[in-house]
Amino acid sequence: MAAIRELLGTSAMSIVLLALSGISVVALLYTVVYRLYLSPIAKFPGPKLAALSTAYTFYYDVVKRGKLPWELERLHEKYGPIVRITPWEVHIVDPDFYDALYAGSNEKRDKDAMALGGFGLSRSVIATAGHDLHRMRRAALNPFFSKQAVNRLEARTIRAKIDKLCEQLRQRSETGEPVNLEHAFVAMTTDIMTEFCFNQCYDYLDRPDFSPEYAKLLITTAESSNLFRYCPFVIEWLMAAPPWFVEKLDPSLAPVLTMKSDQLARIELVKQSLGRGEKEPKNRTIFHDLIESEDLPPEERSTKHLVEAGQILVVAGSVTTVHFLKSILYFIVADDSILERLSVELKQAILNPYDLPPTHVLEQLPYLTAVIKECSRLCDGASSRLARIAPDRELQFKQWTIPRGTSVSMSTWLQHHNADVFPDPDKFDPQRWLGDSKLDKYLVNFSRGTRGCLGINLARSEMYLTVATLIRRFDFELFETSRGDVDMAHDFFVPYSSVDSKGVRMTVKRCVGI
Repeated sequence: MAAIRELLGTSAMSIVLLALSGISVVALLYTVVYRLYLSPIAKFPGPKLAALSTAYTFYYDVVKRGKLPWELERLHEKYGPIVRITPWEVHIVDPDFYDALYAGSNEKRDKDAMALGGFGLSRSVIATAGHDLHRMRRAALNPFFSKQAVNRLEARTIRAKIDKLCEQLRQRSETGEPVNLEHAFVAMTTDIMTEFCFNQCYDYLDRPDFSPEYAKLLITTAESSNLFRYCPFVIEWLMAAPPWFVEKLDPSLAPVLTMKSDQLARIELVKQSLGRGEKEPKNRTIFHDLIESEDLPPEERSTKHLVEAGQILVVAGSVTTVHFLKSILYFIVADDSILERLSVELKQAILNPYDLPPTHVLEQLPYLTAVIKECSRLCDGASSRLARIAPDRELQFKQWTIPRGTSVSMSTWLQHHNADVFPDPDKFDPQRWLGDSKLDKYLVNFSRGTRGCLGINLARSEMYLTVATLIRRFDFELFETSRGDVDMAHDFFVPYSSVDSKGVRMTVKRCVGI
């Protein structure tokens, strides 16, 4: 009897396993057939492997370390202006379609969920998928980044941090020691953002070496985001794990954990001060206003939500501006004719190099603006494709009708390197921006629409003031630096030069006295 029961049990298990295997095979075959032939976007051209699986983009994003933009360029050369690049996403290259995809407030645009998991900040505004939830979160932050708010920040913080950087550079002019501009600008922008958010900065500018470990951590974090986009559960798990465990797992993450715990402590202090009835504390921060906001439901004012908001503001407010600043200094110093023309314009407009006019005045200088626009074209804020979904309507692109709910992406890098719009696109040529303003339509380094860059006014203030101040006060010379230290070699959501690069380095040859 026991033998019979054992035989029946074994047979039953075999039948179950066989049935499960059969179901798996059928499900796999159905998925293949559906994605290749039955999907609403099966009609769009592109490689079959990309239609079957995200393994195609994973290979270029992760295995090849951020090489997808160049593969997308190749695919468009082969298949045309619209290409299917994942089972649910099409990618478009057409500068005139940009404003239709990244539409204004009159249309709804969701964000592709796959693009949200790279940084593990699921409660932050940048990682919000739904249009309506994003609009609510964005509306709560908009007042802090208005032109009026940035003008106040410019007067009390931005200029002070630039001056502190200049003091470090003045000291380097005496010693002849080269300065790594990426480290310097990471320190400056992080100090600006932490003081802006918390009324107390990290003082990276006070350190002689500008705290290079933090700059290196940003690169590591950016590259990791390419992996976490495909397996967001990993970063979510790391963010939820005890700090001591994460630090033991990877000691290089210590600065991130320190920042997170520091922001958590500061937000708790804000809550305590408000709990004591201190409506107008001396060190009021943006988090006082967010916690008191009547436009946000209670869950949006939780400590977890606020900590993630702080993290994304500090990091996003730094990495994109840093790449621009180090690159524009390179382009200016590397070309004597550009440097001379810009220096003449700045000397005529700024009689005292230690008393600069406000940003809105600097924006009227034609050549400075042309230089900044050209660098903005070559140094994208976000190099990664930005996917949007129209949840309630079809999109029409030329002869193609894109079904509603389809993820549609475009790439700033490909837009800015379109030779039909920008002839000789790899050349740094400020002259193209002088005179006719028709090219402004195609400059999208801050993206467009309801999900365009929140900190555009802050970034522009940092750009104009930093460039004008440094070129007006100092003479620089490149130190073992070439164009390869500037050009994008990896797309880690934001552009990065070769991982072997030692950075944009310069010596300070002269400092103009007061």
